[in-house]
Amino acid sequence: MVTATIDAPPQATPRPQRRIVVADELGYCWGVRRALDIIQDAANPEDRIAPVGDIIHNPQVVERLRQRGVEGAGSVAEAVDRGFSRVAITAHGMGPHLAKEAEAAHVELIDTTCPLVTKVQRLAQKLVRQGYFIVVYGDAYHPEVRSVIGWAGTSKALAAKKMADLPWNAKRGEPSPGKVPPPRKVAVVSQTTKNIDELMAFAQELQALVVPEGGEFRLCNTICEPTSERQRALKRLVERDEVDLILAIGGKKSSNTARLAEVGNKMGVTSYHIERPEDIEEAWLQDADTVGVTAGASTPDDVIEAVVAALAAKGYAPPEGGIRPVDPDYVPAY
Repeated sequence: MVTATIDAPPQATPRPQRRIVVADELGYCWGVRRALDIIQDAANPEDRIAPVGDIIHNPQVVERLRQRGVEGAGSVAEAVDRGFSRVAITAHGMGPHLAKEAEAAHVELIDTTCPLVTKVQRLAQKLVRQGYFIVVYGDAYHPEVRSVIGWAGTSKALAAKKMADLPWNAKRGEPSPGKVPPPRKVAVVSQTTKNIDELMAFAQELQALVVPEGGEFRLCNTICEPTSERQRALKRLVERDEVDLILAIGGKKSSNTARLAEVGNKMGVTSYHIERPEDIEEAWLQDADTVGVTAGASTPDDVIEAVVAALAAKGYAPPEGGIRPVDPDYVPAY
């Protein structure tokens, strides 16, 4: 007699617990905290302030400040036309023209420029005095880049992110029709929120054009430490945890948040730059058991916490201890 056997159905592999992991450096940097402290201390709905631009690149913060009488304007003239008696320089800085315009219009000027941006502005002036043509590695439209070029105070300064943005296409000493070599002395400074690897690659290409025939090339790494810290922390997160997805939280205008998403993608992890929980798409989470969270230097903690809460509501275990350890004795480093 033959007894038939029935194979047991294969057991499905249990799905690992979904969880959230958080970079150990994220959110507000000290320069942003300083700018907000200055503007919040000065805020008064009865005597409104008009920053020329966004005080920081975060829409939630800009809206909260608007409710306290801090409303952006496109220029000093626009602020005066709208009845403001006080204007402000944003954390990204502004060229020297703004102070002159404020003085001419008899309005009070509040300066919240990040000291690390001021450092780049002063360095650009020094390099000009030393005879260098200044290349600012960064986004030509960004207020910080425009401010650095404004303080350089010379026609021999420009912004570039790639070699094609430059007016030079030949090495020094190799003149030929249609070829334009760079001047003998060229210095590069960087927008403070850029990526060091990309800056180095750009600088090496430019150096190869400048140094022949007695050329002088100088690279000044002015990427700020908070930007580098957040990028390094994201790299550590990816190396430490098996992250399936990265959410970089910050305003869409935030350059350093955009760089965080780029770092994640270059490390092989699908990464998205989002402003708020509503930006998260369900399709992103289908195969993502571990979601890494980071945030730009102008992103407040409550916005980061809202994204973590939204993920938790979808079944992800939140990080133990919240987004960062709470230090009751914390004092800003400025």
